[in-house]
Amino acid sequence: ALPCGVGPMAAVAGAVAQACVASALAAGADEAVVENGGDIFIASPRAVTIGLFAGEHPLSGRIALAFPAERLPASVCSSSSRFGHSMSFGDCDLATVVSRDGALADAAATLAGNSVTTGEDVESTLAAVMAITGIQGVLLIRDDRVGMAGDLPPLVRCADPRLAGKAFHDGEDG
Repeated sequence: ALPCGVGPMAAVAGAVAQACVASALAAGADEAVVENGGDIFIASPRAVTIGLFAGEHPLSGRIALAFPAERLPASVCSSSSRFGHSMSFGDCDLATVVSRDGALADAAATLAGNSVTTGEDVESTLAAVMAITGIQGVLLIRDDRVGMAGDLPPLVRCADPRLAGKAFHDGEDG
């Protein structure tokens, strides 16, 4: 959290997801994907596609990040001020960060979500997040603005029409 200038709790979910994957691999699993409230850690010998949920935004459930096997393990952490239970100081539909470090990706997604309050904040926030050592890429959605920076895996059409049902259960994050 320190390199991102956010509190330590902003890194917990990503750190826990990574620790759970490490535990599964140590126990003999050849693949593990742990999602912890929008913060994901992936280890797989095969390609994995992660759908992006952005609440009520028109792109929600329609786009995904396609990770080839050689890009794994990886962490994909997301933050939003428009849905979910976490407090945010921004007004961002979706801030998604990719890194090899779950805690760092989680903290950086929080920083990005807090930093975007208008569409005009997208470019400066992309630059600020990419200036953090260890961040591979960032994607921001704020109303009609979509910004991407760094070395993100390919952005593809989400092929799972049930994404919203997987992202939330009974109207609550889970």
